[in-house]
Amino acid sequence: MLLKSYLFFLVVATNITIANAQADSIAVVPDFKFNEGIYLTFNEFKANSPSIINFSLQYKGDNTFLVIDCPDSIADTKTCYVENAWGYCKDRSVYKHQGYHNNYYRLQVIGALIHYYVIEMNFYDPMMDNSYNGISAAPVRKVSNREMVMEWETGRSFEFVYKNFRIYLRENDIQLFQQLESAKRKRKMIYYYLLKYNELHPMYIKH
Repeated sequence: MLLKSYLFFLVVATNITIANAQADSIAVVPDFKFNEGIYLTFNEFKANSPSIINFSLQYKGDNTFLVIDCPDSIADTKTCYVENAWGYCKDRSVYKHQGYHNNYYRLQVIGALIHYYVIEMNFYDPMMDNSYNGISAAPVRKVSNREMVMEWETGRSFEFVYKNFRIYLRENDIQLFQQLESAKRKRKMIYYYLLKYNELHPMYIKH
């Protein structure tokens, strides 16, 4: 009897602790408003606390530059570019740096799983293609899109395809995994189950 009372007290105390932890936090739901600014690190993004608030965007071709005012050696103000930022938030949309050059990907869905598209540009020599009969050997650019998913907790990313997603669900939510496996059009249902996963596994940010 004493053991049962202790276990009951432990469950109640745990629930109270969780409730108190979430009382000063807000869930990252689809209409969550991230603070505008430049996130220098992934942790700044997760905390919704950008290091740099005042900035502007400058576009040159396919490149996006993050511009801020900065003093020079004689205290005059000039413009500087912010390099190697994790990303930024502008007009309620969050953009993640692609890892090289000055291109950013817009995060389409933000939650326990973050969904976004990457744009890849590959160059190939048409002279290596036997079906090509032209004279010019100039490289040809091929642009392709891929869907990616990033984990909120770890920042780890993987390509959002059925094979990868089913493995993720099997390791993290066996009930959703079983639902996906029993779906008739399972390969076309992964986006729905991504949203369902986020709904069942809410992330919180302190405010």
